[in-house]
Formats: sequence, structure tokens, C-alpha cells
Amino acid sequence: MKLADWVVRAVILATFFALLFAPEKWGPRLGVVSLGIVGAWALLYPQGVLGWAKTAHPRIDVNVDDPSLWWIPRLIGGFFVAFALVIVLFSLAR
Repeated sequence: MKLADWVVRAVILATFFALLFAPEKWGPRLGVVSLGIVGAWALLYPQGVLGWAKTAHPRIDVNVDDPSLWWIPRLIGGFFVAFALVIVLFSLAR
């Protein structure tokens, strides 16, 4: 799963630079793509999301391998994927 973690980081970094240097051209497209990829990553690998949260906030004392906590990142990931799909569907309907 380390490869998936690096792929997600690369997509986030590419989205950041797209928003920084060419926001009108690449910003919305890469924004929706990164939203979908991060959502799918949270659905498939909730331990990674909990690990990122634990790294960002050291006060959070969670065991990332505890399956009883995995529903939280999966719920957030599901919302991200659903929101990305809604954006794509509405943009195709225009």
C-alpha cells in the first residue's frame, strides 16, 4: 500500500501546482480527479487516512489497525467519491 500512498501524494501535488500555475485550465479538472482518487483511497485503505490524521495531530491516540475505526474514513471517502461523481455528471449534462 505504500505505492498507493505515493500515488495519492503525487496527485495532490500535481493538483496543487495546477491550481498555482494554471488555475483556469487545469484546476477544476485535477481538483475533481484528486477528490475522486482521495475518496477511493479512503474507501480502500482507511488505515492510511488514520495514519495521516495521527501524523498531523499527534494528540490523536488511535490504533490505525483497529477495524472498528475504519468506518469514519470510509464514510468520508464515500462522500468524496459521490461528490466527484455528481460534479462530473452535472458537467457532462451541460
